[in-house]
This record gives sequence, structure tokens and C-alpha cells, in this order.
Amino acid sequence: MYWIAVLTLTPMIVSYTWADLDIYRGKLCRSHLGYHENVQDFRQYSCAWCFRFVFHLKYRPLVNSTGPTPVVDIFHNGRRVRFESMDFRNQSVKADVCDVLTSDECHQWTSCCVSAERCCQRQLSVEKKGTNSSCGRVWDGWMCWDDAEPGTRSYGSCPLFMPFFTPSRQAFRTCQTNGEWIQRTDYNPCIKKEELETTLFIGLGCSIASLVALVPALLIFLKYRSLRKQHRIRLHINLFLSFLLKEVMDILWDMLVTYDKVTSTTVFETTLMQNGVGCKLLSFLKIYFKCCTYTWMFCEGFYLHRLMSNAFSPPRSLKVMYVFGWAAPLLSSTLYGILRGILNNESCWTFSYERLEWIFDAPNVLFLFLNLVFLSNILRILLTQMQTHPNEPGNFRRAVKATFILIPLFGIHLFFTLYRIPISQEGGHEYEKVSVIISHTQGLFVSMIFCFLNGEVISNIKRSIRHGRSRSLSTSKRLNQTDQQTLSIRSEYDVGKNGDQCYKSLIVPTEGKDEMELKEKSTNGSLLHNGPHGET
Repeated sequence: MYWIAVLTLTPMIVSYTWADLDIYRGKLCRSHLGYHENVQDFRQYSCAWCFRFVFHLKYRPLVNSTGPTPVVDIFHNGRRVRFESMDFRNQSVKADVCDVLTSDECHQWTSCCVSAERCCQRQLSVEKKGTNSSCGRVWDGWMCWDDAEPGTRSYGSCPLFMPFFTPSRQAFRTCQTNGEWIQRTDYNPCIKKEELETTLFIGLGCSIASLVALVPALLIFLKYRSLRKQHRIRLHINLFLSFLLKEVMDILWDMLVTYDKVTSTTVFETTLMQNGVGCKLLSFLKIYFKCCTYTWMFCEGFYLHRLMSNAFSPPRSLKVMYVFGWAAPLLSSTLYGILRGILNNESCWTFSYERLEWIFDAPNVLFLFLNLVFLSNILRILLTQMQTHPNEPGNFRRAVKATFILIPLFGIHLFFTLYRIPISQEGGHEYEKVSVIISHTQGLFVSMIFCFLNGEVISNIKRSIRHGRSRSLSTSKRLNQTDQQTLSIRSEYDVGKNGDQCYKSLIVPTEGKDEMELKEKSTNGSLLHNGPHGET
């Protein structure tokens, strides 16, 4: 009997042991219901619960998960509709389900199913991290969550197949200290579209303010030859132009893509979800011009640092900087666009994918650090000069002033925006608004400091105003002289005309010959000069 019991229980023990090992090694797909034996079983259940979670308000579906396959019941047009299978890869099943849905709702359901299927593939392909006591990877019905350590909180971008959800917002799920997930994922940050609209309008206002300052600043630099022939001003022109183009791209993206997704009730008719060529081109240009601003800030820092360290000997030509300032960002953004188009060409590249964004973010961060080194060395040079002239009290004030002036030019304040606090954390909304203000007002501040408050610019503008006033005064004087001459000529003409008429009225008609002679003299005006009492 003992051997019979051993032989009977051993296969069961081995099977359960192998199942536990498969679970630990991540060889089984897991949803909020638990582990599933195979991919097909996971697909059936995940699609059934996708339908339940996506349309829980409109159709209020009921999911029966007790059988071998889930059964979904809904009430549509006053009648009960039952779906015995929810395998969206089966075309007949998909047609039956989508027959009761609108086209946009069908896209929502299938997109959720595709996300669940990808989550299963990810769970099977990624090695398990952490210990056996950590919270395991899971599909919660809307999103996929990786392994997490006990006592931590995981964040994920909101799913785009839901109305009003954008990738800039994040849901979160908490792993408890006992190694178990909290039952529900917190999606509240995803549905607060009013806060996102407020942030969008703040960014829009700051971008418009920067454009209002940048456009006249560029026109002023280009108008005066004495300014634009200077290397320093030429660098300013390129930097200002990159700021201007960046703000234009940000405004177009926020209004045409983000605001459209936030306010539209039809998910897959939005620009973001249609994923057209124009949307991806706008995303590429947005990335490119953002990188250009960092590159030209580095060029400004490099030029000024070289000027200070080489005893004010500027380079003879800026051709290398022109090529570097516009071509280097083009290389990094083009490489990113090619890889993104090949590996993950979805949603206008709004989601980060396998940290590909470091292709262009790494040079940007490097340029900021180099500018910080340049600024530190420039301050060292200024302080060294102060020590050589200790009796001049204004030196320290000038050094502090130079520091504050160079901060926006070198982009040092952008270090504040490098680490993004998750929007779901405490203070996340406030940090987001401050970051938007900082990044979108840089063009405003640099144009104010280096153009409108610049002494050379002010003197050139004053000179133009004085020149314009003197020209208008000379023009008015010439007009006055012309008017006076015209009036004098008219008065002489009027006097001559009246004299002729008066003289003619005094003439008494006599013989025909004498009358003709008098008329001829009167017509020729010779009598006018002799006066009315002249010779008769």
C-alpha cells in the first residue's frame, strides 16, 4: 500500500513543483485572475475582461469565468446578447462582437486585446527579477506591470485606447510589504483631464510670450549691420531661431495632437491614434528643434569660454559652429526616427520604447554639463581678475550679474527639468507646471536680456529714432519751403491778374487801332509794371 501511495502522489507532486518553477521563472502568463496554462487561455480571458473594463459604463457586461472559456453577457437594444468566445484573432468571433459596437469601440476593444497579448509575450520573454517574495508581473485588465520589489510603487503611462487618456499621465500600482499587489490599479491621474488642459494652456501662453519676444529680437539683429557682423550676435541669431522653431513645434503638437486626444470622445479618430505621416513628421521636428536649442546653447558656452580663456581672441570663422549647431541634432534625431519607425512605429512615437530616447537625450544632457563646466571656469576667471583689483567694489557685483545673465543663455536652469517627478506623486502636478514654465519661457528671457536690454541694441535703436526724426524734420522743412514758394507765386499771379482787370476797366474804347495796341500791352503785362498811372 505504501508503494502504491508513493507512485500515485509522485506525479502530482512533480507536476505541482514544475508548475511552481514555471511560475517563478515567468513561464506562465498571469492576469488579475491568476496564472493561465497557455497563451490561448490567457487571450480568451484577457479579451473578455478587456470588454468588461472598457465598456463597464455603457454596456455593463457580465463575465462568467467558471467554465473552460469565459462567457460575456450584455444587454443591447433591449435584448440579451451572449458571446461564447472572446478570441479576437478569430475573425468570426471578432465580427460578432464588433457587430454590436461602433467602429471606434471595436478599435478600443481590439487594442486592449493586443496590449494584453503583448503583455503575455513580455512576461514569457523577460527573465524574472528580484526574489520569490516580490510582486510578480501581471496584466490588470488595462495595463501590463513588471515585477516589483515589496514596499514600492510602479508607474505606467495611461493606455491610449481609453477616451481622454494621454501618455503624459501615469497610473500607479503599489506592491505591499508582504509581496502582494494591492488589488486595484489607481487610474485616477488618467481621468483628470482638467489638470492636463490647465498645463497645456500654461505652456501655450508661455510659448506665445516667447514668440512675441523672439520675432522682434531676430528682426532687430538682422536689421543693423553693426550688430549682425559680430560673431556673438550671429550666435544669438541662431540660438533665437532654434528657440522660435521649437516653440512653434510645441504649440502645433499641443494643439493638434495632445489637446485633440484630451477633448475628443472618439478615440481612434484623433490625430494621435490615426498615427499618420504628418503626426510622425511633427514629432520628428519637435525632437529635432528641441535638440537644436541644446546644441546652440553649447555653442554659446563654448564661444564665450574660449573668448575668456584666450584673452578675448575670438575665432576667425563660425562655419564649423554653423554646421555643428544644425547638423549634429539632425544626426541624432534621424537615427532615433529610423529606429523608432522600424521597431515601434505607433502612436506618433509618444511612448518611450526600450529607452531609445537616450539617442538624443544623452547629447542634450552632455551639453548641459559642459556648459556648467564652462560657466564655472568663467566665474573662476572673473574671480581671479577681482583678486588682481581688490580695491574696486563693483567687481563682485559685476561677477554676480554675469552669472545670472549666463544661466538662461547656457541653459543651466534646465537641470531642474531633467528628473521628472511622476505626476501621481505628491507635488507632481506643481512640478509639471513649473517645468513647463521654465522650458517655454527661456526664449522670452534670453531675448529680453541679450536684445531688448542690451546697450548696443538700445543705442542703435535710439540712433534710428533720432535719424528718423531728423529726416522727418528735414522733410517737413522742405515741404514748408515749397509751400511758401507756391504761396508767393500764387499771390504774385493773383496780383497781376487783378491789376490787368482793373487797368482794363479804366480804358475807354477809342479808335480800333489804339484799342488793339492797348490790349496787346495789357496782355503782355508791360503796363502792370508801370503802374496804373503810367505813361498814356
